[in-house]
Parts: sequence; structure tokens; C-alpha cells
Amino acid sequence: MLLILRLTALIPALLLAGCSNYQFSSNLDKDNFEEYFKPSQVIVYSKTDLPDLDYQLIGVVEGSSCQEESNQLPADIKEARTKARVNAANMNANGIVFQSCLTFKADKTCLSNVICYGQALDVDITDNE
Repeated sequence: MLLILRLTALIPALLLAGCSNYQFSSNLDKDNFEEYFKPSQVIVYSKTDLPDLDYQLIGVVEGSSCQEESNQLPADIKEARTKARVNAANMNANGIVFQSCLTFKADKTCLSNVICYGQALDVDITDNE
């Protein structure tokens, strides 16, 4: 009985060792991960937070959400704000203050369209902890 238990544990180990030269390939790449997590690198602040922050204005950013086809989801303010945060992260900002989000009527390019505008900030977070 003990021999059977040992063989039962040994056989899977041998099978796994036989697969040690197996190569794994995936359609995931490092750039996709970095792009996916960019919005989380940028904290959204309100205008009322600004007096209490030690920050420098880096520039103005925007993000848009456009529904191009009728079978797509309608334009979404959350997507527009997320894209603005990505654009802020691309400017090496770690904060953003949204100024406004505008909804546009349908035109030749978008059935529905939302664009959000904000200010990208470099916030000194050591003072805020």
C-alpha cells in the first residue's frame, strides 16, 4: 500500500519534469500592462483640494469617448475621464483636476460624444501624507 502511495506522488512529478522544456507564449505584452494601469497612477482631485496641495501645473489634458457605430456602446463620461487620466500619466502627472465634461450632438464622426477637460498636476505627495 505504501508503495502505491509513493508511485502516485512520483508519477505526477515525473510528468511535470518531462514538460520542463515547454515554452509558453501569450498575446499579452508588458506595454499593455503599463497602459492598463496608467489611470491608477493619476489621482483625481477636486478644485476645492487645490489650496491644500503643493503642486505644479503641467498642462491641459483631454479625454474623449465616441460612439462611431450604432452597434457600439454610447459615449461614456467614465471612459472620457479615464482617457484624460491616461493622457495626464503620459505627461508624467500624478494628479488631475477636471474642469468640465461636454456632451456633443451627433455628427459625421460620432453618434454620441463626450469630451472631458482637465489640468494635469505634479503633486508633491510627501506633504500630503
